Amino acid sequence: MHTPQPRSILWTALLVAGLAAGPATLPLAAEPPMLGVSPILTKYVDPLPVPPAATPRFVRGFSELADYYEIAMTQHQHRFHSELGPATVWTYGMKGQPGIYLGPTIVAHRDRPVIVKWINQLPNDPNTFPLKDSIDPTIMGADLPTGRAIPHLHGGKTAARFDGTPGQWWTATGQKGPDFVTDTFTYTNEQPAALLWYHDHSMGATRFNPYLGLAAAYLIFDKVDTGTTINGQKVPSGNYHLPIVLQDKVFNSDGTLFYPTQGNNSVHPIWVPEFFGDTPVINGKAYPRLDAEPRRYRLRLLNGSQARFYDLTFDHDGTALPFHVIGSEQGLLPAAVPKTNLLIAPGERFDVIVDFTGLPLGTKITVKNSALAPYPDGGMSDIPELMQIAVNTPLAGADLSVPAAALKLPAVPRLIPTPHLAHREVVGQETADPATDTPIGVKFNGYGSMDPTTDFIKAGSTETWEWINLTGDAHPMHIHLVSFQVLDRQPFDVDGYEAAWDAYLASGRLPALKPVLSSFLTLGPPVPPAPEEMGGKDTVKAYPGFVTRVRAKFDLPWTSVLDMDFRTRTFGTYVYHCHILEHEENDMMRPFEITF
Repeated sequence: MHTPQPRSILWTALLVAGLAAGPATLPLAAEPPMLGVSPILTKYVDPLPVPPAATPRFVRGFSELADYYEIAMTQHQHRFHSELGPATVWTYGMKGQPGIYLGPTIVAHRDRPVIVKWINQLPNDPNTFPLKDSIDPTIMGADLPTGRAIPHLHGGKTAARFDGTPGQWWTATGQKGPDFVTDTFTYTNEQPAALLWYHDHSMGATRFNPYLGLAAAYLIFDKVDTGTTINGQKVPSGNYHLPIVLQDKVFNSDGTLFYPTQGNNSVHPIWVPEFFGDTPVINGKAYPRLDAEPRRYRLRLLNGSQARFYDLTFDHDGTALPFHVIGSEQGLLPAAVPKTNLLIAPGERFDVIVDFTGLPLGTKITVKNSALAPYPDGGMSDIPELMQIAVNTPLAGADLSVPAAALKLPAVPRLIPTPHLAHREVVGQETADPATDTPIGVKFNGYGSMDPTTDFIKAGSTETWEWINLTGDAHPMHIHLVSFQVLDRQPFDVDGYEAAWDAYLASGRLPALKPVLSSFLTLGPPVPPAPEEMGGKDTVKAYPGFVTRVRAKFDLPWTSVLDMDFRTRTFGTYVYHCHILEHEENDMMRPFEITF
């Protein structure tokens, strides 16, 4: 039986001499901050924030064709709880306006382009970087300028030059990454209605910049899902259609953000394999409260945490309230799925309708989490409660929305593989520090993120990918550019395959020694995807001990013509990676190229 690599505690209480944990009051000026463990906070006193929608700028003769935005990346102060002092954050905001945590929601419509001029106004003095003590000099990108940024539209079908890959960064002072092309991006929105999100993807800073606040929602509507109706049937809208962005953080006693400053191995003295906070933050507030009416609500769940999985329930006096999932990352499901709990990995999104109809005023529902960290077999930094929904507001009018179970959702045709194209195997393997046997990095197929491209994919082809997980963790696997479908998961002989894989790498990758996966699929038949995974997805849970299969069609947007290179016969470079941010940066990310 495969034994997962041992884990160490990923955040540690570092008590400054003589300072003990106390109630959540602001410290006296003479007291030094307490590092590494959050103060105790009163739950459910702050209302749930709802990020505002971004406002496009009117450009005469142009706004008839596209929506144009100017969005700045800035540093400012934000209070994550009324009992915490201000924290320095980096966020997105409309040009000329204060930054917003988590940033404004861009509302788009299918086939209508959105053009964004991204303006970097972040300070790049390393001495003022809010998490400067957390920079590990041994990790890729440590020598690059702080304040670098590159927004990535996660889930977007974008041309390579507008994808926001890690080397496309730039700074406020004009420094540019090796892959920089432009700071003005065109998103063609050639895809169904869905909740996407935009977040920073800078080389060597992805674990820091979204943690500081560079993340926000991007919502696409179409003729099927207009935001008020689905296939002509009314759904909760307006104040009853809300984003729920899940994060976890650690706060110093003065309210500033903490990120680990002490690693767990001798190879990377500061880097940690995964970050788990001790305090939930929802839409930018710790332990918020949603004041609700006794009616149906449409909640767009987005896991924006570094590494934490959430297994969510809506707890009503010890009973899990039923709800329905109607969509995933890339759009609607073929049918509403009744649930009492929902597992959501970093990067995943789910579209949920929860019904409070008939509940008496005064009812309190607690959104709870039961997932272990690291998932699935860890036992650290549990966050059992996230937020409260208080049904305390009388109905403002009749609820005319259709019950979720009665919604008629559009069919989702299954993808058929292109003839004569082999499937693509991606082996995820962890390496350990020989001195401490603790994790020091994870690679795909034995390659790091900066190694040359080995994956070349023909434009328009449909491929089946197999994620072969040799590690002890579940990994949320994300492929840029495409929407994919989950096919199945199958248990395999991890120890046998890993031994054969190690021999293959040690041989210098002699083809005759490459392990044949089918020889190790001896532990059981394929397991079909969960019902809530039957729609389009861009992030999938790859469980330890399983091969996870997905299928995608590698179509390109029309703007990809800008990236045609007749010398290499390619349309540009994208990446795939684990969406545990600490894994992505060391070194669980690979480039792939689209060819013609």
